Amino acid sequence: MKARRRLAVGVVGVEAPDGEAKEYAREAMVSSARAHDRAAMLLERMALAHPEEADVHLQSAARHRRWAENDRKLAELYAPPEPTVR
Repeated sequence: MKARRRLAVGVVGVEAPDGEAKEYAREAMVSSARAHDRAAMLLERMALAHPEEADVHLQSAARHRRWAENDRKLAELYAPPEPTVR
């Protein structure tokens, strides 16, 4: 089993990530986005179940949705290049 390299983004003297590191970063961001989506759904259900706290739950759900969208954008940024066909 290969060890996965950790990304050090923005650090002077660190190489750009290779294809394997990019794929790992993309997978991590996709997983994070899905987790934020699940959290948002749970908070929206909590808002329905607890109307007295609905506003707070919906605000938290909106934050999780924004974080999920940001993670999806990062996943696109780190997506490995598509192979070229000749």
